[in-house]
Amino acid sequence: MAVKDTLLLVLKIVPLALYLRAAACKYSVPILGCDGELCPVAIGKKGDCVPTANTAEQLAWCEHAWTPWANGLMSSAGIDYRFKCSAGDGHEFAKIIGAIEVWGYVLLWAAPQMGAFILTALMTGAVHFHLTFLKDKPEALVVQFALLAASCAVMMLSADAKAKKVKKA
Repeated sequence: MAVKDTLLLVLKIVPLALYLRAAACKYSVPILGCDGELCPVAIGKKGDCVPTANTAEQLAWCEHAWTPWANGLMSSAGIDYRFKCSAGDGHEFAKIIGAIEVWGYVLLWAAPQMGAFILTALMTGAVHFHLTFLKDKPEALVVQFALLAASCAVMMLSADAKAKKVKKA
């Protein structure tokens, strides 16, 4: 049991804490490199920098990629709602995603299965976005697949721990 608990702890801290950094950048919190400049490579232009998913990059992605993708999904589902993500609306969609990331991460500690489910659903959407909208190759999505696997592992390992507690009672 100690090995599983240690594994759950490591999964929650090492890969899944990236969600907190991502949320901080979406809210323009100047920590962990969120306050860096926009790398032109992040938006498909030439440059000699490496994208870091800082605030400038995430807000550019939100406005020019995430929002059109999400609005296309809403439209194809017949839902009359349009996401917004520009300076004029305070980058609303980025803030929504950031709130979901924080909520999911906090729940990893309070209700691990629910938190892991939320993060799994969020990363499944991110993988879908990369594969269908951006047409990225799967091998370019190492971080996304690692986060997806980590959240799935936490969900499954937490379910097993919960089932054993129920059997004892």
